[in-house]
Amino acid sequence: MEIMKINQLEVENVKRIKAVKVEPTASGLTIIGGNNNQGKTSVLDAIAWALGGDRYRPSQATRDGSLIPPNLHIVMSNGLVVERKGKNSDLKVTDPSGKKGGQQLLNEFVNQLALDLPKFMEASGKEKADILLQIIGIGDQLHALEQQETDQYNRRRAIGQIADQKEKFAKEQPYYPDAPKDIVSATELIKRQQDILAKNGENQRK
Repeated sequence: MEIMKINQLEVENVKRIKAVKVEPTASGLTIIGGNNNQGKTSVLDAIAWALGGDRYRPSQATRDGSLIPPNLHIVMSNGLVVERKGKNSDLKVTDPSGKKGGQQLLNEFVNQLALDLPKFMEASGKEKADILLQIIGIGDQLHALEQQETDQYNRRRAIGQIADQKEKFAKEQPYYPDAPKDIVSATELIKRQQDILAKNGENQRK
């Protein structure tokens, strides 16, 4: 069964929102961004209220200073139209066949949503992120990348610890300022010593 998505969202005078219209792309991810207290959460609350019912109505649903009641209009990908408007924010739902109804009719379709909105609104921040990542199909990929990042961090941390230990050991070693800067081959020194000993032996024999 094809997952239903929101094709169009119009919200007016809900919480911090004066007016917003969103038409998500058919494929991909639509991001709603902005500074703090600009209305991002208000958009989510409006969706929850529209699709989840009056139990998710915001405690202060109407925007401060507005004389016009909230207005919500959502069009789903299967043609379902959800509206809340008027003084009492009455709900009107129209299914793809033109049948009109309320929350009961809406519930027949809402349970097909990829996002269980009531559950989503009650979830923690991390749980919300995980739910959204799974919906857009990159949750598993992101977790794999996070694991790779963790592995890389642990390896770099281990290398750093080894480097610190070696640096500490190096500082503890005796230092000879008069030692030559050029590298001296121990093999060459041994060979020269053997040659001298052989020469001394030859001189002694003579």
